[in-house]
Amino acid sequence: MIHTSHGLRIYRKHVHVLIAFGVLILPIVFIFFGGWISHISVRALGTALSVSGYRLFIAYVISAIIALVLAIALGQGKVGDFFIPVFDLLQNIPSFALIPVFALVWGYTNTMAIGFAVSAMIWPILFYVISAIRTAKTDFNEAATVFGATGWRRFSSYLLPLSFPALVTGSIVAVSIGWEAVIGVEIIGFSNGIGNFLTANAGANGNHALVFGLIALLLIVFSINKLIWLPLLKRSQLYAE
Repeated sequence: MIHTSHGLRIYRKHVHVLIAFGVLILPIVFIFFGGWISHISVRALGTALSVSGYRLFIAYVISAIIALVLAIALGQGKVGDFFIPVFDLLQNIPSFALIPVFALVWGYTNTMAIGFAVSAMIWPILFYVISAIRTAKTDFNEAATVFGATGWRRFSSYLLPLSFPALVTGSIVAVSIGWEAVIGVEIIGFSNGIGNFLTANAGANGNHALVFGLIALLLIVFSINKLIWLPLLKRSQLYAE
């Protein structure tokens, strides 16, 4: 189960680095040159994308940490048998129905947007990792116990490698949900972020800006998938073997 020899080098060839560089600059070039041609404020669009990206990133980090800790704590033992159905019930609550609750507690602030995104993103990571731990082969678990893997050593040498493929897969799903949550809440009640940018530029006189913003957003999502998630997904196959 320990794959230290593989490392986590997801770009092993120079051509991979060149492709990654090309994918990275693609949305940047589009935003600058497309904005110049379309007479759209590049600064406004860049700021909007940065704000939304920041909210999404912080929400993902919080979701991944909480989900991983809960999954490892509940993935084995009878305690999980009680809490997993409860979490399954909670994840079926419509996310946007919780917006008034978050707004009441934090108002329309960054904390509210991040907290709302976390409430939507945490579930796929949690259940993917729990499933990986619960369906692991018994002999792997017994071997870890026999070799004295306890505490941090058990986590780093057994549970984390075991959970890595599920963590990557769950993260891909969570980030896609996170974009929807962040943009949705920005459309409803924020004066910044890409959601607000798209809303402000919708209409007869701003459709070109709306289309431009959507394409820029899609290019950024494509770049993130190509640069981060696809290589990690391929790397996770080594841990699944």
